[in-house]
Amino acid sequence: MSEPFPLHPDRAWYDFMVARYGDAVPPFEHLQFRRGLHTIVGDLFHDLDIADRFHAYSVHGINTLAPGVVVIDARFSSAATRADKHMCNRILERIQERLCEACEHCGREASVLVDKGDDPIRLLCRECYESWRDDD
Repeated sequence: MSEPFPLHPDRAWYDFMVARYGDAVPPFEHLQFRRGLHTIVGDLFHDLDIADRFHAYSVHGINTLAPGVVVIDARFSSAATRADKHMCNRILERIQERLCEACEHCGREASVLVDKGDDPIRLLCRECYESWRDDD
């Protein structure tokens, strides 16, 4: 049986992101987050692109350590100005908050922490929890 909530992005989504943002997107193996977070992670790259900050800030990886605990490994370049740092920090704080509060399956606001014994603990919205629970 395949994992219903794999801890990696969808390959087609990843290829789209690379086609759109090029080298700004870290290698596939450096992205460990559930597919429900695609939209929020996509917003990170979109916001950095719109703010024209890829020259000042690079994302090296995004990892889910536990439900509601998502770490973005991002670093400033040596050319980053004070304004770049301020703008990037604002973008990162907003995205980080959304990632840590989102349903791992659909990306909406999560409300249920699920522990089903042998399965990894999940952070889900009510609808995804009901759907997942009914699948048993």
